[in-house]
Amino acid sequence: MNQMIFRILTSFLLLFSVVAPAQVLRDINYNFRYSPELPFSFQWKVIRQEGQVDLYYRLQLNDTTNSLDPYSLEWETRKSISEKNGIKIETTPETIVTKRWIHTGKLKLNPDPTQQIIVALVVREDEKAKKIGYLFHKPIPQQKSPYLASPEGSMMNPFINKNQSVKIEGFESGKPVHISYYNDPFPAAAPAFSTAQAKVAMTIKPDSTFALNSSSMVSFTQKGLYLAQTDTASSQGLAFRVEEDYPKLGKLESLAGPLIYICTKQEFEKLKLARSDKKKFDQVILSITGNAERARTFMRSYFRRVELANVYFSSYKEGWKSDRGMMYIVFGVPEEVYFFEDREVWEYKNENAKLRFHFVKSPTLFDPENYVLIRDKKFTDTWYQMIDLWRKARF
Repeated sequence: MNQMIFRILTSFLLLFSVVAPAQVLRDINYNFRYSPELPFSFQWKVIRQEGQVDLYYRLQLNDTTNSLDPYSLEWETRKSISEKNGIKIETTPETIVTKRWIHTGKLKLNPDPTQQIIVALVVREDEKAKKIGYLFHKPIPQQKSPYLASPEGSMMNPFINKNQSVKIEGFESGKPVHISYYNDPFPAAAPAFSTAQAKVAMTIKPDSTFALNSSSMVSFTQKGLYLAQTDTASSQGLAFRVEEDYPKLGKLESLAGPLIYICTKQEFEKLKLARSDKKKFDQVILSITGNAERARTFMRSYFRRVELANVYFSSYKEGWKSDRGMMYIVFGVPEEVYFFEDREVWEYKNENAKLRFHFVKSPTLFDPENYVLIRDKKFTDTWYQMIDLWRKARF
């Protein structure tokens, strides 16, 4: 590989203008994770297997005309997000796919049982030899974790395309895997000021069930939520969505749903009734924005955020329907993002909003990393101000 684009560096004694590795994880501002201006995407998955932990990762430049040569990766483990220093991982990653602008790899680890957190530091050296670091971290699963796999290894997203061939790995060999299918549309998130929120029961009756052999190739023809388990009475399983035009919505009939956040009830009903009728759909959008130029600006900006919300926040339901997805679409990238053991905190400090939002971890069978917004009536005025800006195509 060209000068070993990905190397495990032997020292953390470098200064970084974004993130320094010797920092308490909970004190770092992670807003870059949700920024469309980040020059790369970094996806990774940590899987507990028999006697070891497997870590799959993909680093990909957003501009495919550039090279990954200035980039490298560092790895370590820590006991908690409150710890300042960790244990460096010296294991050389196994290369799976490498190109000029993309690299995927795999690490096999045998971490100390006291270590609870995996830390990845993406390092970029600029033209002036200044090093910039972007830090990511995940908990190390304490139990054997099933996952979706392609020929290149673990799949990073909790969603796949219709008719895409995958394997369901990580369950006990020789036992059938039971698949539950849910055709529930699931509600969109309620506004930030709402006194009620759309809750999902811990268990939902599936629309259909079937079984397949573990590790066998399978594809799914119906959109919706799927749950894979070896024991349907268990409180654990692997949930994933099957989608068609996703995460970037391309079909006209898919566009109405995400517009619920900025429409009146009457406007939203008209959009749903329009279905694939572009003329009727456009008429509603024009009635909101006032003219064609503003309509184009609005649709382009709004659905770029919808796409990013789907990428960042998809779980048992579409990312745009989640609490974080809704707030991301309406308010944009937070100026500050902090992660704690039980919550995620967003702070906005711009001319449109000066607010702090708390998302509390609320695990479910379908999403152990589910987060719920703490709603408050004090957000009412700012919420409607933001909606008004959207309807005037000010973004």
